[in-house]
Amino acid sequence: MALTKVTSGVRTLGTGEVTAANIASGVVDTSGLEDDIALLGFKVASNGSLAKYNLVDQTVDAFEDASGVNASSSTNEIRNAAGNYYQGLTDDSLTGGTETSYEDGGTTYIVNTFLANDDLVVPATASIDAIMVGGGGEGGYPSGGGGGGGAILHRTGYSISAATYPMVIGAGGTSGTYGAAGGDTTGFSVTATGGGGGNTTTSGPGGSGANGGGGGYYTPGGNGGTGTAPTASGWTVYAGNNGGGGFYNPGPQSIVGGGGAGAAAVGGNAAQTYAGVGGAGKQIAIANANYYWAGGGGGGVNTEQAAGNGGIGGGGGGGTLYASGFGTGGGSALNDGAPGTSSNPAPQGEGGVGGANTGAGGGGGKGNGASGIVIVVSPQAFVPQNLTLVSATTAAQEAPTKGDIVLTYTNDAGTTTLDTDLTAEISADGGSTWTALALGSEGSTGSHNIATSHDVTISSTITSPWNMAYRIKTLNQSVSKTTRIQAVSLGWS
Repeated sequence: MALTKVTSGVRTLGTGEVTAANIASGVVDTSGLEDDIALLGFKVASNGSLAKYNLVDQTVDAFEDASGVNASSSTNEIRNAAGNYYQGLTDDSLTGGTETSYEDGGTTYIVNTFLANDDLVVPATASIDAIMVGGGGEGGYPSGGGGGGGAILHRTGYSISAATYPMVIGAGGTSGTYGAAGGDTTGFSVTATGGGGGNTTTSGPGGSGANGGGGGYYTPGGNGGTGTAPTASGWTVYAGNNGGGGFYNPGPQSIVGGGGAGAAAVGGNAAQTYAGVGGAGKQIAIANANYYWAGGGGGGVNTEQAAGNGGIGGGGGGGTLYASGFGTGGGSALNDGAPGTSSNPAPQGEGGVGGANTGAGGGGGKGNGASGIVIVVSPQAFVPQNLTLVSATTAAQEAPTKGDIVLTYTNDAGTTTLDTDLTAEISADGGSTWTALALGSEGSTGSHNIATSHDVTISSTITSPWNMAYRIKTLNQSVSKTTRIQAVSLGWS
């Protein structure tokens, strides 16, 4: 059957009798049909979420996963799992601490959380939001004041240069007996100071710090510790609250500690019938959540009075000698402050521990303070780069002499020029030897541009095994010209 420019749809067959010999020699042009088969393969792969798969003398990969790409031979290849495409990018996002992410308004944000000493590595100038919290103070023993919460430093839209920034996390106060102050948290050349320790039953005033610890009993009652806010230019500082005073009355006996101050409120004073409550922590929204930080610990008691509750933001509850009166822990950002415990008979119930990594104070009765924390939030920073995308190999059944490629691409920015900004090559020896393919435009399918190259002669010196692969490169990539590779079909004969 002879054909003279017989068309089917938009595809044109060349003049000549449709025989195997004429097809092989190129008398009949089947490139349009080959393109249609490749495009149909892309659609089948996308609709069925199929991995790269093989036909006879052809591979099809719509990048539903990464199995069809040789990652060790490719460079700057970033696969977008939502759009199923590859693009040349490097990730200049911040690293360090525990790294998580979240989406908001179409932007991915990287969260670097520091619970222990570590470095924040900034590859390029970045705009960050950050919170730094000092360690919480320890509660006094046995019926002393609650520990004070650490200082909070908060900053948004902070531009930092490329550098390595050491983050030092302040430990929570812990001495085992006496109310120890919390440690300082440092980073970015500023310091979030630790909270003051609650005082013991015998020595009166609470410890000073970012927020003061509660006073122990002392005739007629120990004063709360003094809170002093640190200086940090450009940062909003939450600190400087005083701890609550303790109370002592020998008859009827009342031995009661004051509450530790939180970052947002003073500690409560003790009275004859109850201990002081911990001051509230400060609520600050960061990393897609709205948490309270640095609550004060509740005061402890050594008599039948009610122990103090911890302040919201992780403050530990005060301990008591009597089972019915221990203080509850304050709700917190990462962990609730622990409730106090009771002990009957004596010596004394223990105060609850401050909520982990909140900078909260512990409750009276030697409740340990919580350690500090640093959280840094920044947009994910992908920078356009030239891409080299090399496929996994596929074994040919016999020696190939011709190669074909069909690929689809989109412009994220600018306009891609074929063979200048986008090139393609084929290999029949697993990537040792590459043959360049001259790409031509075949219009578009949906929103994707089609580029093809057909009947390119492959080197005749290649011997078995014939491991077929393609290599796609994007060149001249920048913020004003970025090319996305959507799908590739490689054929040979």
